[in-house]
Amino acid sequence: MSRKEKFSRSARRRKHHETGNPIHNELEEQESKLPPRAKKHPSSKAKLTKLYYNVVFVLFVALVIFLLWYGNSYYSSTNGEN
Repeated sequence: MSRKEKFSRSARRRKHHETGNPIHNELEEQESKLPPRAKKHPSSKAKLTKLYYNVVFVLFVALVIFLLWYGNSYYSSTNGEN
């Protein structure tokens, strides 16, 4: 028997149903009443991903603007001297 089959929730439920223990039945009822963890504690992964891509985009635009400004200032002064 694999670890997943041995310790999964479905295996525990199956085992408790076989024993017929009333305490375990109450616990199962309480488990079914609770909201899913993803609903109670939502992930901020989407927000962080959006923030990351926005920061990378702004840095790229800033780099392009800086390189254009630097190139224009450097070559405009050397072209006038030659």
